[in-house]
Amino acid sequence: MKTLRGITWNHTRGYAPLAVTAKIYNDFHPDVEIEWAIRSLWSFGEEGLDELARRYDLLLVDHPFMGTVAAQGLFLPFDEHLTSAELNTIRGQSVGRSFESYDYAGHVWALPVDAAAQGSAARLDLLEKHGVTPPKNWAEVVQLARESGKVGMPMAPMGLLGAFFSLYANQFEPPFGADESWAMEVEKAVFVLNQLRDLFRHLPADSLRTYANALLNRMASTDELWYCPVVYGYVNYGMRGYAPNPLTFGPLPGNRPDGATLGGVGIAVSAQTQHAETALDYARWLASPLCQTTLYALGGGQPANRLAWEDDTLNGLTNQFYRATRETVERAFVRPRFEGFHEFQTGAARVLTNLLRENGSPQAVFTSWENQFEHARHATTR
Repeated sequence: MKTLRGITWNHTRGYAPLAVTAKIYNDFHPDVEIEWAIRSLWSFGEEGLDELARRYDLLLVDHPFMGTVAAQGLFLPFDEHLTSAELNTIRGQSVGRSFESYDYAGHVWALPVDAAAQGSAARLDLLEKHGVTPPKNWAEVVQLARESGKVGMPMAPMGLLGAFFSLYANQFEPPFGADESWAMEVEKAVFVLNQLRDLFRHLPADSLRTYANALLNRMASTDELWYCPVVYGYVNYGMRGYAPNPLTFGPLPGNRPDGATLGGVGIAVSAQTQHAETALDYARWLASPLCQTTLYALGGGQPANRLAWEDDTLNGLTNQFYRATRETVERAFVRPRFEGFHEFQTGAARVLTNLLRENGSPQAVFTSWENQFEHARHATTR
C-alpha cells in the first residue's frame, strides 16, 4: 500500500473535493491511499512552503509563492512530466490567468484546480426587505455601513491587503507592472487607504481579526450583516443546503469587473516525494476537465476549469455564482511572484493593519511599503 500525504486549507471548499477525489482514486487504485491534512487560512497565505514540502507529497498552494518554489526547487515541474497536449488543454480551459499564475521562471509548478477573485457578497433578501439596493460605489458602501451597521468585511491581514490591491486596480490600474515592478502612485494609494479607513470606522469591532470564511458564515447563518464589499468568492455560500441563507456574489462595488486580486489554488507535487508517479497522476486527474466539471465541483470545490463555470447545472445549484463572478475572475490581476514577494505581503499587511488600528498616516504606509518592496526585490535579484 502506497500512502501519500497532502496538505490543503481549512474550509469545505479546500478540503471536501480532495477528500472525495482521494477516496475515488483509491477505489480504482486500491494500493494507493491519499490522506489530506488541513492548515489555517493564515498558514495558507503567509507560512513558507519549505518545511511543508518535506512533510507532504501533495500541496495546495497560492501563486505568490512560485518565485520561492522556483528558486529552491521545492516542487516537481509539471512541464517535465505531463505532455504538451495535457498542459495546453488545462491552460486553454482555465478561468482567467489561473494557469499562468503558476507558470514561472520557465516551469509550471502547480496546476490550477480552484479559481477565485475578490468581489462583493450580499444578502439580497435582507437588502430588499429593508428597501436597500446594493451599493453602486464606495461612497454608498460607507453610507450603508454608517446608517445600517450591517456591512462587514474580512480584514485579517492578508485579506485586507488584497482588498487594497483590488480597490487600487479596480479604480486605477494594477499596483504592479507586468515585469513585477512597483507601479503604485502615492496620491492614488493614499486615496484608497482613506477609503478603507472611512469604511473601517463603521465595521464590527472584530473586523481586523476576521477571515473570509468566518464573515461569510456569519452572513449566511444570521441576519447581522447584509453586505460585504470586498471578499474572495466562495461558491459554497451560494448553495442552498450548504448555506442556511444563500449569498449572492458579484463584482466589486460599482459593477466594474476590472482589477480584482486573483486568488484560487493550484495543486503541486513535492520534489521530495517518494511516490512521484502516483502523485503526478492524481494531480493530473484532479486538474482534468472531466474531474473539474463533475467530481471536483459537485464535491464542494470551486473549479478552475471554465467549462464548469459555464455549466447550467452548476450555476443553478449555486445561485448563479459562476456566471455572476466569472468576468471578475477573468479580468483579475496576478500578484508578483518573485522570490520574497510573499514576505513583502506579510510585512505590508501588518503595516496596513496598524494604519487602521492606530489611525496612522497613509503617506507613511506608502513609504514603508515602497521600501519593503525594494528591499525584497534587491534581496532576490542581486
